[in-house]
Amino acid sequence: MLLLQTEGKEIGLPLESAAAQLGVSRSTAWRLLGLLRENDGRVSALLPKRSGPKRGMSCLDQQVEDVIDQVLRKRYLVLERPSFRRIVGEIRVECHAKGFQPPSRQTVKARLDAMDQREVLRKRKGAKAARQVFEARAGGLDVERPLGIVQIDHTLADIILVDQADRKPLARPWLTLAVDIATRVVLGVYVSFDAPTVLSIGLCLDHCVRPKSIRTPESMEALYWPASGIPQAIHVDNGRDFRSDAFQSACAEWGIVIEYRPPGRVHYGGHIERLIGTTMGAVHVLPGTTQSSPKDKGEYDSTGKAALTLEEFEDWLHLEICRYHNTRHSGLGRVPLAAWADLGGDVAGRQVVDTDAFRISFLPSERRQLARTGINLFSIGYWSDAFGPMIGRGAGKVLVKYDPRDMSQIWVITDDGRAVAARYKDLSRPRISLWESRRARAIFHERHGGTIPEAMLFRIIEEQRRIAYAARQQTLTARLEGERQARLPSDKPKRDPSREMFAIDTNNPDLPTYPIDDFDGYKRKN
Repeated sequence: MLLLQTEGKEIGLPLESAAAQLGVSRSTAWRLLGLLRENDGRVSALLPKRSGPKRGMSCLDQQVEDVIDQVLRKRYLVLERPSFRRIVGEIRVECHAKGFQPPSRQTVKARLDAMDQREVLRKRKGAKAARQVFEARAGGLDVERPLGIVQIDHTLADIILVDQADRKPLARPWLTLAVDIATRVVLGVYVSFDAPTVLSIGLCLDHCVRPKSIRTPESMEALYWPASGIPQAIHVDNGRDFRSDAFQSACAEWGIVIEYRPPGRVHYGGHIERLIGTTMGAVHVLPGTTQSSPKDKGEYDSTGKAALTLEEFEDWLHLEICRYHNTRHSGLGRVPLAAWADLGGDVAGRQVVDTDAFRISFLPSERRQLARTGINLFSIGYWSDAFGPMIGRGAGKVLVKYDPRDMSQIWVITDDGRAVAARYKDLSRPRISLWESRRARAIFHERHGGTIPEAMLFRIIEEQRRIAYAARQQTLTARLEGERQARLPSDKPKRDPSREMFAIDTNNPDLPTYPIDDFDGYKRKN
């Protein structure tokens, strides 16, 4: 191979040395070098030629060859997938009918093997099956350092959670997970009831770059979750959220390379897919699990058994990730935390100093006019004292970042990249979400048309909150009453004093007494 790299240089002496080592003449060495150069340096070009008939040569009559080819293509390469034995019989029958010498089974098999096997599988089992078998797959990404490549993906968790106030079943949460390929350490996670958006990705990446803190019971030692830092590259699918301008510009700003999974190539996200599968396997032991399919779920009442709130599920998930970090990974041959430490994960990547700036850069954005009265975004007015000099310089339209979960504050990005925070002009307004704002604006537009005044916007949202709270209370009372009715026996059993508990009068006035609680308006009297 060294000889191939000496093109344009004196090659006589190296060639003579190679000929001496191989025990061949100088002319043979020149011939071998020519073969290598003609075949892109492939060593197989030096193999001796096969004696006898060349592979693929046919001794059959051309008419028999035509029969074999036609029958195979028209009757074998079809989605109905007849057996090969049946096709051999049909070929032999047709050859007999035309007066040809019928071919043997081995001959027909040789003609089938000579066809494009990817095309054979595609026509008999479909394009997806052909891709799975014949397309090249990376058995493992060759990543030497932590934070070199991070894979990110979303999944709908196999569990129903309850609300914080009434602990009533709500919905299944969405998980956004990020895994470091070199060490299999989970860099970040984000849990929400909202379908994945660019915000989900941004908050997951925000978790990636921050030092992690785990809430644990007081009896447990502090758990070690060391992974943090800016990924050099991230592997994501082709979802619209990963293609958004806000996401791409934020990654470019922080020097993160985005590599998209080719369409239909599910194996390109193999590491994150396996992590999701492992996580869901753990979720399946929790109350309220939906399992991975209705068949696996069976008669289990996921809604009736639901018990965890979103916050409790998030705490459990963080603990489960820490357990996973300390469990031997079959692909690594060691635990992920050991791989992180051995490969120098703590010093492998860039660390974020201003984590707030990192988070803000991944938030969704709008362009708005900066006027003398401030900025109006989604029918709400915002102001900051820092706007004064910007207005004087004629800033015009500016880039505005916002967090859809809390619209009480926005950030205006200046020409030099700084984020200027601005709040409601009327600080007495309550915090609202973008989703509440959208509903209120839709109601107003449907009834009156035009743009909703800010005061009306907040009035509608407050009324909606009051109605929703009242409805929750009424629904809770109705469910409780239904539970009472369901527990009433149809035929009252006879009284069994031996199974009853009675109060005992000890005549001891020093014993404490306990108040009797009111329950739905009924008071129990002593």
